[in-house]
Amino acid sequence: MEEKKQTPLTEEETSQSQTAEEVKADEKKEKAQTTEVKATEGADTAETQTVDPAKAIKEIAEKKAEEAVKGIKDQMLRLQADFENYKKRSVREKTDIASYTMENFMTKLLPVIDNLERSEAAADEAGESGSYRDGVKMVFDQLMGVLEAEGLKAIDAEGQPFDPNYHHGVAVANEEDVPDQTVLEVFQKGYTFNDKVIRPAMVKVNQK
Repeated sequence: MEEKKQTPLTEEETSQSQTAEEVKADEKKEKAQTTEVKATEGADTAETQTVDPAKAIKEIAEKKAEEAVKGIKDQMLRLQADFENYKKRSVREKTDIASYTMENFMTKLLPVIDNLERSEAAADEAGESGSYRDGVKMVFDQLMGVLEAEGLKAIDAEGQPFDPNYHHGVAVANEEDVPDQTVLEVFQKGYTFNDKVIRPAMVKVNQK
């Protein structure tokens, strides 16, 4: 058999072969560098995305604590407002109850006052005098002073223009020398308690 003889490469072929090998080597080097860069970037990204569990738990706990404190503060403010409203309502209710009780008491006293006034008027008409009459008058005046200090006040009616808010007309008359709708006579005194009418005056009214 004949042996194949290798033909020596020319200088140009040798140069081209070396150039190809250099290109391949450069490509391998670039791939290696690219791989290294990607690995580095991946490591940086992984490092960036890494979260400290202890720090995360602490932040969550602080956030929940802030929300809890805020909720407690809001609840305390609502409770304080409710308590203030309760105190005001209680004071108002106590005042209303006291006022109603006193008004009811004053109303019950009015017949007693009427009888004392009638007794005094009857004694004057009969011409009675003496310590007994003076004593009754003194007690009556003293009683009225106490009641007036508490807010009871007689309604001024005789000679005044008729006012349905304070006067209760039960009779009429026609007097020429008296203006129309003027109270001519009071049959029963009227009273107010703390500026509220608890009994209107029973009166005779002039009508023309």
